[in-house]
Amino acid sequence: MENIKSYIPILRWRPAEMAAVAKLFSKDRENITPLIEFIMPAPRTDKNDYKKILENSKDVFKKRLPEVAEQMVKYCGRDVVFIDVHLLDGDIRAPMLAHILSSANSLDLFSIPVVYIIPVMSTDADMETRKIAVEYAQKNKAGLCIRIDESHFSDKNLPDYIEKFLKENKLSIENTDILIDLKIVDKNTTTDSVLEKLASIPQIEKWRSVIMSGGSFPEDLSDFEKHTHNNIERFDWKLWLDIFKNKKIKRKPIFSDYTIQHPIHHGHVVGVNTSASIRYTDEEEWKIWRGEGLRNERGAGHKQYPAQAQLLVKQKYFKGADYSYGDGYTADRAKPENTKTGNPTTWLTAGINHHITLVSHQISNLF
Repeated sequence: MENIKSYIPILRWRPAEMAAVAKLFSKDRENITPLIEFIMPAPRTDKNDYKKILENSKDVFKKRLPEVAEQMVKYCGRDVVFIDVHLLDGDIRAPMLAHILSSANSLDLFSIPVVYIIPVMSTDADMETRKIAVEYAQKNKAGLCIRIDESHFSDKNLPDYIEKFLKENKLSIENTDILIDLKIVDKNTTTDSVLEKLASIPQIEKWRSVIMSGGSFPEDLSDFEKHTHNNIERFDWKLWLDIFKNKKIKRKPIFSDYTIQHPIHHGHVVGVNTSASIRYTDEEEWKIWRGEGLRNERGAGHKQYPAQAQLLVKQKYFKGADYSYGDGYTADRAKPENTKTGNPTTWLTAGINHHITLVSHQISNLF
């Protein structure tokens, strides 16, 4: 199969994040292998009363299932893509994975040109979900990705357990990926602690790919004052860069992150008054323009976005309208004659699209 690319952004199955991938320039899309986490969607609510639920999350998800395979091709093209269902409710996780994989086959996604779907599975996943993922990986010869996090590393027997998992499920290590998910990466996350984790991976030089993921973006922007410009350090990128440059490491891990999202998914809060904000990635920091709640009485509402965009495009770190779809979107909204404001979804799309583009450039420049 095709090689796993040099950057693996972790994206949740939501319109903003999928559109960000779909709108990548072709030269940037070639540098990434997306990992899609399927999540429970927001419940459908009354347009006139955000707290009145008309349809629960499970019913919304099931209704959208028939479209998943076609949408995956639309958003990600016919390239390698990882999928993970561990964020779905436990009682629907296995059947939903089975449905997604079978619907992919029914669309003949594996004809030429080929798309490879690689299931991502934790070693402690429930047996039914694990069985479906393993059988699919073996049948389609695309392999499997094993995902381990901090809780797994606390077990001293982890190396033996990983090798046992491979043996019991008849998985070839040369056709299996391993994802080390650090989750939250901050100033206290040390290079030595990650090197220790890498050293505990058995036969690290034999895996098809070794991936290191984590995120430094905050859960929300509530710690920042309204109508302010703020900087957030990209600790996840700096940590990976230190490891990449370390000459003692036998196997350089592939970089993976949660783009401009918090690494831990907390679900949906019905009726939240989202603030107008623009998230813009620079080489070592995220630049955050934070406004006030979009539904504040006597507030500027969505008109805050063009005002923030006008300030952003004047900054030295702005890459220019031609850099990515996201930068072009920002530049258009900043034009004096512009009448379109955008909304939280379109601005998140722009921010993620720019982030993926910048990171793919950063990694390409290293090589």
